[in-house]
Amino acid sequence: MLRVRVWVVVLLCSCPSLAWGYGYGREDDPLLKAFQVAVTAAQSKDVAGARAALEGVRWQVKELKQAEDLGVDLGPRLEAAHAEGATSAQLLESWANLLYLALLQKFHWNLQEKLADYHTSRARLESAVAYYESALAGNVRKDDLRRRQADPKAPSRHEDVMAQFSAARQALGSPGLFGAGERDPDPAAFRAAVRRIAGHLKAVFPGFVHPGSKGR
Repeated sequence: MLRVRVWVVVLLCSCPSLAWGYGYGREDDPLLKAFQVAVTAAQSKDVAGARAALEGVRWQVKELKQAEDLGVDLGPRLEAAHAEGATSAQLLESWANLLYLALLQKFHWNLQEKLADYHTSRARLESAVAYYESALAGNVRKDDLRRRQADPKAPSRHEDVMAQFSAARQALGSPGLFGAGERDPDPAAFRAAVRRIAGHLKAVFPGFVHPGSKGR
């Protein structure tokens, strides 16, 4: 019961302003909208409502499974979390895992395309920020508090994640305005920043299905 309460509070605690996915504003991003429905359903122990939300984003699960994408099959974990007898904590954690993988997917696509198109790369990055702030940041801050209880000088993972998002944003370069202020992208700097973010998240969420692991 305690674990359920922790996930609910953490997942609802943040409210970022604007981000883009496939050109969507944050309020229109279908994955974020489905996530919000699932959180509400979990609070009400409405497994059918959460499953309906999941059906609306099956496309995301299928994309992640493709070899040219992340090659991760989250389907078994999601099915188990939405089955009879599953807890609200399992359901919420499975959705957070989905948004985590969607975040990594944005990084992957940008790296694959070497930041060739500024606007597309920026849209993906801002979508990743929204996924982090909506589903993951609360637990990362919670991990910060836990580690600082043991060591008051322990560095903040959350602060570094946000700093690395800023570094990744800078690495996108700039298209300039009327020929002024144009900067080339820096794929190497982008890769370094997103690797740090991914490393922090893997440390905080060891129970997630990660690229290279098997869904369970």
